[in-house]
Amino acid sequence: MIVGLTAEHVEQSVALVDFLKSGQTLGAAMGCSLEMQEVMYYRGHTLYGSARYDEAMRVFAYLMAANHLDRRYYIGFAACLHMQKRYQEAIKYYGVASVLMLTDPEPVMHIAECHLALDDREQARTSLDYALTQARAHEAHHGFVPRLEAMQAFLNNVQEETTHA
Repeated sequence: MIVGLTAEHVEQSVALVDFLKSGQTLGAAMGCSLEMQEVMYYRGHTLYGSARYDEAMRVFAYLMAANHLDRRYYIGFAACLHMQKRYQEAIKYYGVASVLMLTDPEPVMHIAECHLALDDREQARTSLDYALTQARAHEAHHGFVPRLEAMQAFLNNVQEETTHA
């Protein structure tokens, strides 16, 4: 047994795990309402828009802990990393956002951008192909098609230039 760990600690831990397994979030357990999360999200978004990425990341990190089911928080955190050119880390958080809604091409499009910045054309192409498939398949995401096609055309042009060089 861990020194200082009491039966009450174990009981509280089990209750918290059961609470989370029921679909609840830590925010609910901490008393952080959805309204408060929206206010904080707006603050994080504002900080991001002001290029205050480190501050925005702290807000998004708190929000991810408070509500691990809201993919906007992962996208916000990833976008801050992306803007700081921390592409490998950004890919991980965009990936979580993608898993939370598999049909949304936006986080996968940003993953492709990160792979392009890392000069990993193969992974960028794979990401773009998936994002484009999702964008075309779901009417709500048709707005992404032109941008994704432009990115794909850019990648194809780079490939052709490399092949002919």
